Amino acid sequence: MDNYYQFHDLEDMKKLPGLSIPDYRELNRRFLEAVHEPANKIYRTNPENGHPIFGAYTLSDSNEMVTWGILAVGEWLMNLDTEWIAPTYFDFFSQSHQVFLNSPHGNGTEFWYLFYVNLLAGAVYRTLYQGDERAERCLIESAGSMKAMAYRIAYDFNAQGFDFAAGHPFTNKDIYRQPDSSAGYAYQMLFASQVLGQSDCLEESIRAIRLYQAHESNPWYEIPNGSAGLLTAAWLQSHGYKNDVEKTAFWVFDHENGPLQKGSWGEECVNGLMMGWRGDTRKDAMDSAYSMESLMPMQLLLPAVRFCPALAEAVACWVRHVMSSFQLFYGQGKTKLRETRPDLNPAVPYEKLRRTDGEENPTACGDFCGERSVYGAGYLMWLDALVRNTEQEWIFALDLSITDWISRKTCPVYLIQNPFDREVTIHFTVADIWRKKRPDLFEKTFQVWELSSMRETGTSDGEITVTLAAGECGYIAVLKEAPETAGHFICGADGEELLYREVN
Repeated sequence: MDNYYQFHDLEDMKKLPGLSIPDYRELNRRFLEAVHEPANKIYRTNPENGHPIFGAYTLSDSNEMVTWGILAVGEWLMNLDTEWIAPTYFDFFSQSHQVFLNSPHGNGTEFWYLFYVNLLAGAVYRTLYQGDERAERCLIESAGSMKAMAYRIAYDFNAQGFDFAAGHPFTNKDIYRQPDSSAGYAYQMLFASQVLGQSDCLEESIRAIRLYQAHESNPWYEIPNGSAGLLTAAWLQSHGYKNDVEKTAFWVFDHENGPLQKGSWGEECVNGLMMGWRGDTRKDAMDSAYSMESLMPMQLLLPAVRFCPALAEAVACWVRHVMSSFQLFYGQGKTKLRETRPDLNPAVPYEKLRRTDGEENPTACGDFCGERSVYGAGYLMWLDALVRNTEQEWIFALDLSITDWISRKTCPVYLIQNPFDREVTIHFTVADIWRKKRPDLFEKTFQVWELSSMRETGTSDGEITVTLAAGECGYIAVLKEAPETAGHFICGADGEELLYREVN
């Protein structure tokens, strides 16, 4: 399992970051305090029904699924009470168009919003509404509407979006065309086939991901589509549906024509951050990075490793660097950055970093309608579940399962990459959300298995100890019983697909 994909733009990220990784638990604690402080005007209620609503930015008066969904799933991942935030879910389902939309009462939507909103809708179903018949029905109808839309446009996603009221695509300016949306659609169809029982959607997913990969150059517009496409490609490949996973991953980790930032702006290293969108020009895109786009791929790239272990080294190195560079959105790095709105609550990071001609270091600033990014900060709530700290700086236990919204049943599987040229022994604890999601694993003690060697490393009631050789990637699973090999997968006793394996 050590034949890793190599990506030119990640080569420097095999080295350790220059900035230590901040305490994300503390950053998240401050953010949550800011959310519930009325003066910040982040948490509001809908005057029509009293449901919680959130805009993308501090001081925003909008009501957006791309913010609410991130916060709602974040509350669940932190193992907190979600009853207060959950009722807003159905407000985003359009009764007129039978599809989830970013804003209630909308008609038209950009493609990236459409597919990411529905990805979040699926995530909320798998967390807050699992098994709820009304939620399942809404998702099935939404998948049907997206499939009908794909037929209507003859699978040509080279437009800005779709107007459900008019029944046709729209493009306001050519720079807003979003050809990578076939990848977002592929994910939606895979989710519908595996979670919602819509078997006919599997062929839709296969067709869409191959259309995406048929582009000669990187079709990137917004990273949610590309990262969802990578998980889709990895899942399909591991289940016998041939497609080009490596090409799909390259388009995510592409600095020249895709979204990945690397290198330094003045004294500040931006390795691992993501550009926001294609931009008016390539220079515009390359001179900016965005907070939401930088953290959101983690929920999809980590599960992709389980279905394609060849991604492990690249994903682990990227996670390490993006977590180091993300502090720049707070205006902090090796230097104190210039900020455009220091008067707003500093617990909420800025939406954007901008590299400006004539300035040595980047500026922490806003974009379009806002400054400090609530939907970027919302991913702080996800990090403690996804990235488990160890006592060794730079080594984390990365959860490959908790945000896998596609698999019917999962258990904890962790990727741990040792970046050092020496053996290390590390300790970490399983995130609390697993005790809620899989209480059967924690009735007394659980078994801990290293999957590459199929070796039991002991039993535990909480803390896991792992020894890794120099440069090693290890895969640790928490199980009730010994894992089994079944075809191309190492599986749990209950049939969970733990890790793909090559069969000679």
